[in-house]
Amino acid sequence: MSKKIQYTDEPMKTGRIVKDFLPRPEALNFKKEQVLTLRLDETTINALKDVAHKKGLGVSTLVRMWVRERLSGNASA
Repeated sequence: MSKKIQYTDEPMKTGRIVKDFLPRPEALNFKKEQVLTLRLDETTINALKDVAHKKGLGVSTLVRMWVRERLSGNASA
């Protein structure tokens, strides 16, 4: 850093004001999720962890994806 900063008392230039593009809070739709407890044996949990790790996902995310696929009919019977 070879340049030396020079400070002045000049007024700052203001930027231009842009219209707010975000939706109003009441327009936001938050997903209402609930917690589901599921008991699985250790072998199944370890298998889930392996598959999730290979896909770069968390176990909960993987299971949630599989359940949604099954319910939407995208998975084979």
